[in-house]
Amino acid sequence: MKEPRSHDNAAAVHGHAGEGDARPPEPWIDYGHLLPGIAAAIRADDCSAVFIVGDSGLGASSLLAQVGNVFGGDLAVVPIHGSPSLSAVPYGVLAPFLSHLSLADISSRVAVLRSLWDHLEGIRVGTGPALLLVDDAHYLDDATCAMLTELVQAGWAKIVAACVPRPGVPGPLLRLWHEGTAEWFDLEPLTAEQGHELCEALLGGIVLNSTSHGFWTEAGGNTLLLKTLVREAESSGTLVQRHGVWLKAAATPVHTVKLEAVVKLQLMRISAAGREALNLIALAEPVDETLITVVAGEAAVQELVDQHLIKPGGNGLPTLRLVNPVYGEVLRSIVPAAQSLQLHRQLISRMDVLEDNPDSLLRMVTWSLDCGADVPDRLLIRAAVLSARLLQSESALRMATAVRDPQWQSIAQVVLARSYFNLGRRDEAATVLAQGTVDAGASNVVSDSLLRAVTRAAVGQSASLIRAEGEALREWGGQQPGLEGQRSPDAKAAVPLAVTVIGLLAGSVDGDYRKMGPELERVLLQTGTVDGSLPPLFKALALAMKSEMLCALGCGRQAKQLVLEAAALAQPQENDVFFVPEFISARLVICALAVGDWAEAQKLLDRYYETSGVSMASFGGAAYVVAGYIAIRQGKSSDALPLLTAGLEALRDSDPQNLFGLCAAMAFYTAAGAGLPEAERFQADYKGWGQHSTHLLAAQAKSFFDAALELLNADGSGVEALKLNADNAAKENATYLELHALELALGLGDASRLERFCETAAATEGEWAQALAEYGLALNFGGAARYLAAAEKLEAATIYHLAAKAYGLALGASDRGHTKELSAAARAGLARCNEELGHGREETPHDSMAPKLTRREWDIVNLAVQGLSDRQIADTLLISVRTVEGHLYRCYSKLGITGRDELAGAAAVAQGASGTN
Repeated sequence: MKEPRSHDNAAAVHGHAGEGDARPPEPWIDYGHLLPGIAAAIRADDCSAVFIVGDSGLGASSLLAQVGNVFGGDLAVVPIHGSPSLSAVPYGVLAPFLSHLSLADISSRVAVLRSLWDHLEGIRVGTGPALLLVDDAHYLDDATCAMLTELVQAGWAKIVAACVPRPGVPGPLLRLWHEGTAEWFDLEPLTAEQGHELCEALLGGIVLNSTSHGFWTEAGGNTLLLKTLVREAESSGTLVQRHGVWLKAAATPVHTVKLEAVVKLQLMRISAAGREALNLIALAEPVDETLITVVAGEAAVQELVDQHLIKPGGNGLPTLRLVNPVYGEVLRSIVPAAQSLQLHRQLISRMDVLEDNPDSLLRMVTWSLDCGADVPDRLLIRAAVLSARLLQSESALRMATAVRDPQWQSIAQVVLARSYFNLGRRDEAATVLAQGTVDAGASNVVSDSLLRAVTRAAVGQSASLIRAEGEALREWGGQQPGLEGQRSPDAKAAVPLAVTVIGLLAGSVDGDYRKMGPELERVLLQTGTVDGSLPPLFKALALAMKSEMLCALGCGRQAKQLVLEAAALAQPQENDVFFVPEFISARLVICALAVGDWAEAQKLLDRYYETSGVSMASFGGAAYVVAGYIAIRQGKSSDALPLLTAGLEALRDSDPQNLFGLCAAMAFYTAAGAGLPEAERFQADYKGWGQHSTHLLAAQAKSFFDAALELLNADGSGVEALKLNADNAAKENATYLELHALELALGLGDASRLERFCETAAATEGEWAQALAEYGLALNFGGAARYLAAAEKLEAATIYHLAAKAYGLALGASDRGHTKELSAAARAGLARCNEELGHGREETPHDSMAPKLTRREWDIVNLAVQGLSDRQIADTLLISVRTVEGHLYRCYSKLGITGRDELAGAAAVAQGASGTN
């Protein structure tokens, strides 16, 4: 999954095609920028024909319409439409131009040619040739093709013909290509970015990246199918607009008669044998190529390949699947249950379910459930776990509910809980976890207890509930002489180790880092004392949690190495239900963000989506959170807010990593800083967030929230809360979390902890912290050279807003005239940062660095410069002392100073730059 795309609905929209009674015309977007090339080819003297070749539904008809619009005033445009019903009728498609011919003349080539020529002469514009626009040219009969070719070769007309790749351009027309007088343009399926652009153009607003990606995937990049899917989702209510953002409100698509008609129309050209083969592949995909060839026939399979309806299944296996997933969904929905069961029996007896192939396993289990066939519980539970990991939550619920064997019930409960949580049904997830465990034998108790604890942490339950699982296991272990089926020493070691790991999961929520350190080391040292599948699980969880702890303690580089070590551990298949890759990947991204490796964080997220198979439509909120977090760190608040707004709407429905609270707090912070009314909504979102994430995320969220309160109220309470957050982090030696709180406080104008800020930043690993350390020293000691050095380091770390401020301070420092080179470097750096921050090019560097104080802030600054105390200012303006203090903090930050002694000079400079009196 790539970084969320910018929401620019105007990009490359050249016109409209199609009409509708209840809505404006559908947008037309020239994705491949083909129209200019086609127009240039038509105007060229040495080009007499243009061929547009692409699969059905990729927009050839709309492109021809646009060509007609371009040349409508210059040439006589003649539309001609091929038709399968007329493909065997000589001159059948030319009937509209031959209505005056007699029955005897209709079969005469000369009479037809003369009639067509008369028509072209009658509509001729100027002296130029006519322009023939031929849609579905692959359906033209041979006689028509020969006549059109003759017209073109005689110079009477130019032709633009659109057709599908197979059978392709008709032979007579193709001669023009071989003669070198034709140009060829290929239509390609939409890319994911183009699909997103089309969705936003269709809906006229912001569309969640995950929602557009779901439509694009389902349509296989087919323009017509994507448009149909969007419109039917909108009509059925499964696509809704919430807080200005379009998103899918239901995971299961609702397909209408209209979509079925579109699919059937596109499949009209295949034979009955090909249709039967297509149904089989749709029901069983990915299906073994040899098997489907034996059952359906080689000719039928080859026909589907030629028509570009099926493709290799991937994964290096000789399997076949449909090119467009929506074909499969529609075909599966219209195949009668009795026929489906018959086909199921026909295939299942001749094939092995590829249990190691996720697609094969899920398709066959789903198909079996659809047609009422029996599925062994062993396969059901494997498919349920796999569906849950891929965040196909509806399928996971269906499969887990079908499990009957008590041996698998504990895992089924976990799958149900995770799936309910991922669907936003948190109360049902809690209810499932509150149920008693199924007695599946003493040998499974350790694994089941650990599994439930991991699941409670994953679904955002409290540390106390997680610890209760550990206490219950400890009590059980004290009553057992040994675990059934295992050697006694190993059994006795497994229980305390599992209890310790469960306690660490709770500590991750509490942020009890001092206690976690020794316990983590104990687990890592003792994993070798236990046999079976638990040791690699214990080690992976411990390494991941240690990385999380080190990240909070400011050792992000070390943390990243540990989490990479955890990712490299091979896990047995039975550990799949613990969702270890997800547990590890989340912490790897967090480590990259903590040290300021913004690009690396996004690459890691992309790599996870590309390798895990997780549905972006279910898990896309994380991308918005990461991008919004980076934008805030870089000072790009105007970029951050739309990203975080979209992310919140995605996370309301699916939040597998418990990111909603952090996202809401960051959105509140950016909206409050911009003075937007949406801030109150984001504040309520954060307060209403009832889940528990890791302390590493929750502590950052709380500091963002407290900073937002200060921006909103300007009464000093938010700054005091940030100082308290910093103090609490310091008690756990969590320097990264302490620095996060202090950096926000400094941004609000509070420099009372500047020395501690410098110490904490210097002690924290990563480009972000080290650049802040340089900035803090510059603020503390001043001097143009020091400001410039800090600015350059901040810019290198892409902390553009602080870099711009430091460059401005370098220009405004009393010793700035010592060297012209320093001033030139500062001005150039300031210009670069302004460009990154989106400041207009028309602003001069001096203008763009001018602080923008509100009228109230200027009132307070002017009184403070006159020497009035905070109390006197409050009495003069009839406001509280806390409000005065809060406004002054913010003014210090905007003016780039640390206290009252610098206020007079900074205010004078700011007033001169901004023209404030």
